[in-house]
Amino acid sequence: MPDDNPCTLTLENGTHYDLSSLASAKADYETIISGTSYKLNVCRGVVSEVWKLDDPDSTGGFAHRDSGDFSLGQVNTTLHISPSTHEPMLYLQNGSACPLNSGEYASTVIRFICSPEDFDAGKPTLVAALPPLDSGNPCHFFFEWKTHVACKTNPKAELKSHHLIGFGAFVFIILAWFIGHTAYNRFVLQKRGMDVFPIPRITRQLPSLMPTASAPSSSSKKPRWGIGRRSQRGYSNVRADDNDEGEGFAGRFSLEDDEDDVGGPSGGDARELGGDTEAWRGQRGQSSSNHDTQGNKPGAHQGLVDV
Repeated sequence: MPDDNPCTLTLENGTHYDLSSLASAKADYETIISGTSYKLNVCRGVVSEVWKLDDPDSTGGFAHRDSGDFSLGQVNTTLHISPSTHEPMLYLQNGSACPLNSGEYASTVIRFICSPEDFDAGKPTLVAALPPLDSGNPCHFFFEWKTHVACKTNPKAELKSHHLIGFGAFVFIILAWFIGHTAYNRFVLQKRGMDVFPIPRITRQLPSLMPTASAPSSSSKKPRWGIGRRSQRGYSNVRADDNDEGEGFAGRFSLEDDEDDVGGPSGGDARELGGDTEAWRGQRGQSSSNHDTQGNKPGAHQGLVDV
C-alpha cells in the first residue's frame, strides 16, 4: 500500500521501497532509441526545455519529435508492486493525445529493477511500445530502470540486525578483554590456577559468632585453697565409695595420695605441707588418747565431728 511520503511504498510484511532519491532537479534521465530522445524524471516534473507542450511543470516525461515534444504522461508519486516480479512500478498517465486515436492519451509504465552493482542512479531503457516503434506513432511505452535505489529494505529487520550486530560487538569486546588479560597473567605475570583468570574477587569479613577469648584479669582469678597440687586438683582424693558405710566421710577422706603429690612441690611448699600433715596427725593422736582417757573403747569410730 502507498505511503504518505512521495515515491515510497511499505508492504504488509515490512518490505519498504523508497525512490524519492531519484528525483533530480538538475537534469532529466535520457535514453535514445532509433534516433529519438526520451527524457524522464521521477516524482517531479521534467527540468528540460520542452516545445509545444501545454503544461510542462506537470509533465513526467516526453519524447522529442519533429512535430513537437510528445508528453509520455503526467507526474505521479504513487508506487505500485509488479504482480509478476514483485518490483516497484510507476505509472504516468494522461500524456499527449495519441496520433492514431485522438480520444486516447499516452501512458508510460516504468518498472524499477534492483541492481546493487549500479551504485549510481542508473537510467531508463525503453523495452516495448504500442503501436510498435516501427510504425512511427507509438502511444504507450514500457521502460525498465536498473538502479540500487530500487532495492527493497526492511526497517524492522534492519533494526533487529543492528541490535544483533551491537550485541555481537559487545560480546567480542568482552571476550577479547578476558582472553587478553588471561594471557597476560599466564605468560607475563606467571600466575597459576584461578589467579590466571581476571575474575573479580570480593572478600568480606563476617562478624564472629563466638566470643573472643581474652586473658583473665587479676581480679577474676580464683582464690587459692591450698598449696601444691592440692589447690589445682581440689578434692581429687575424695573417694566416693557408697558401700563403705562403716567408715563414713572420715574414712573416705585420706591424705595418703596427697603425700605422694607432696613430692611434686619443692622447697618451702613441700616442708610446709609436710608440717601441716604431721600437725594433723599429732592432733589426731592426741584426740584419740583423750578419748581413751575418758573411757571410750579403743577401736571405736572417730569422726571429724564429735557426736
